[in-house]
Amino acid sequence: MRKLWKQGALYVGVGVLVAAGVFAVKLHMKYANRNLSEIALTSKPVSGQLTYVGEDIRFTSTDAGLYDISFDLEGEGVSETLSLRNVDLNLFIPRVPEHVQGNAELVRWFLSEREFNRQRSIFSPGSEHIDAPNGFAGYDSDHLVIALTNNCLGAGYWELAVSVVEEDGSTRKIYQGFFDFPLGTYAEMVRNSNPEVSYIVHARSMEPWLGFDFLKGSPFAIDQLRTVASEQIVEASDRADAAVLVRNEQADKADLVVYDGSPWETYAELRQSRVKFQSFVDPGIYTERRLWDSNLSEIATLDHAVVRQVDSPLEDDLTELELILLNNEGVPRRLIISGIDLDKVPQLPTEDYSDGIYRPMGFGTPFTQDYEDLKALPPSEDPFFSVLLDENDRIMNYRMDVGLNGLVLHRDVADSSLLHIYPMSYERILLVGHYVVDLDKSASQTAFSE
Repeated sequence: MRKLWKQGALYVGVGVLVAAGVFAVKLHMKYANRNLSEIALTSKPVSGQLTYVGEDIRFTSTDAGLYDISFDLEGEGVSETLSLRNVDLNLFIPRVPEHVQGNAELVRWFLSEREFNRQRSIFSPGSEHIDAPNGFAGYDSDHLVIALTNNCLGAGYWELAVSVVEEDGSTRKIYQGFFDFPLGTYAEMVRNSNPEVSYIVHARSMEPWLGFDFLKGSPFAIDQLRTVASEQIVEASDRADAAVLVRNEQADKADLVVYDGSPWETYAELRQSRVKFQSFVDPGIYTERRLWDSNLSEIATLDHAVVRQVDSPLEDDLTELELILLNNEGVPRRLIISGIDLDKVPQLPTEDYSDGIYRPMGFGTPFTQDYEDLKALPPSEDPFFSVLLDENDRIMNYRMDVGLNGLVLHRDVADSSLLHIYPMSYERILLVGHYVVDLDKSASQTAFSE
């Protein structure tokens, strides 16, 4: 019997070693690709008539630590190479702010949020980085717009688009393609940007691994991110009975809404629905074959609002707004939006809401940003962030358990002390609320005591 037991233990041990060896080989192969000199472009048009196809994209390191990016486009009898010169790819790589380092849970949250929030950088007409000396398809370089995107699908999923500016000033997209950024190089760049971080340790929360719950239930050390100078409960209203606003991006994405159950017209009705959406999947397209669920009743009603004056390790004299929202059972959910520079929040009429501060939830760059603005304020130096906490001040999985994705902020066109806030659904397909907060007017309660 003992001999049989030893043989069994030997077989188990060998099995474990074999499994470990197979895992190590797969891990090596996954991160072995470091080739930036020839990356295949794939084209899957998602809107309009795109007239060009791409073949390869190439990244060449320069002596200054920047990159030249070249790609080939063909179509309508034209075959040209376009280039972006002296691009700082480090600005596209998740980097943990210095004041967060040392807190393992915050480090993981910042890396994950940055990776799963879209970063689209626009090289505008006339950009010094666009290199097209002979123009393209009859357009000179001053009429070309190039967009480079680190997509919101996890590490490695990138996107490239080219548009032209027509005589009437409108833009027309002529190319959109996708490519896989080599994970070996990507992991190395993440390590170089975060010397104290092991990419392999954080891969599960940066790559699209099944079962990842976006750190749901983890504590959130918000006091490490800012210091509160003052706070007060302020007057706030929930325009729950107003018709849902649909403009610009939301109008463009109306076909991505999948109605489920009773129809809705107002925010209150929407937040009691089980509306679903077409899912955004790799390489960067929407599909009705996989639906994204929502549970907007988690933020059914507004209880009250708190405004704080805060100092960030990155910048002083900022504003923080907290909306205390209740679900259908009356359980509070804390939506905290911090690091707001009110001088940069535009005054707009509500119909122009999309021209306001248009940011993802969590931590990340604006969804779309000019490359010059990105250079001026690198993501790791931006104090803006937001978070949704449960009744125990633990992180909620706002993407999957609620169905949120972003925020819009603007001040009232007639009264700059009124701040309008619009949470956005998954993939910014719908506005799911419209709240108005009077930044200067205290509510009947004297102060907020946590």
